[in-house]
Amino acid sequence: MISHPVAGAVKALQKQALASRDTYQLDRIDRALDELLRNPTEDTSPAQYRMRSAMGHAYEALERRRAIAPSVPLDPERMDGGHTDARYPVVEILAWLWSEPNLADGERILLDELARGHDAASMARRHGVALPRMRERISRARRHARALWQVAGETA
Repeated sequence: MISHPVAGAVKALQKQALASRDTYQLDRIDRALDELLRNPTEDTSPAQYRMRSAMGHAYEALERRRAIAPSVPLDPERMDGGHTDARYPVVEILAWLWSEPNLADGERILLDELARGHDAASMARRHGVALPRMRERISRARRHARALWQVAGETA
C-alpha cells in the first residue's frame, strides 16, 4: 500500500514531468520517482518534503554520472551534417498505407507490394492476373492513394 505523502509526491512529480520538455529534468524526475516508489509506505514526512528530497537525491546521482562521463561539445568539423535514411520515405508510406481507412484492402496490398520493390510482372504472376490487367489495377490504386495522400497533407 502506498502512503498518502508518497502518493502526493508521485502525483506532483508526474504533473511536473508532463509539463517538462527538458531531457535532463525528465531524467531527474524519473530517478526521483524511482526513489519514492522504492519506499512506498514511508509516511514520516509530508509530500512536498519527500518530493524535494527525492529530487535532490536524483540531482546528486546525475552529477555523479556527469563526473564519471562528462559531456563534451561536438566538434563541428567532424560532424556529418546528418543524413536521412534512404528507406525512411518507404517506412512512412507503409505506415500510412496500413492506417488509411479509405483504401480498399486490394489497393492496400498492391501498394504495399510496390513499396517493397515488386514490379507489375511479378505481381501479375503471384496474383494469377494478366499483366495488362495488373498494370491497370496498379494505376488505379496509385491514383486513389495519391488523391488520399494529398487530402491528408492538406488537413495536416
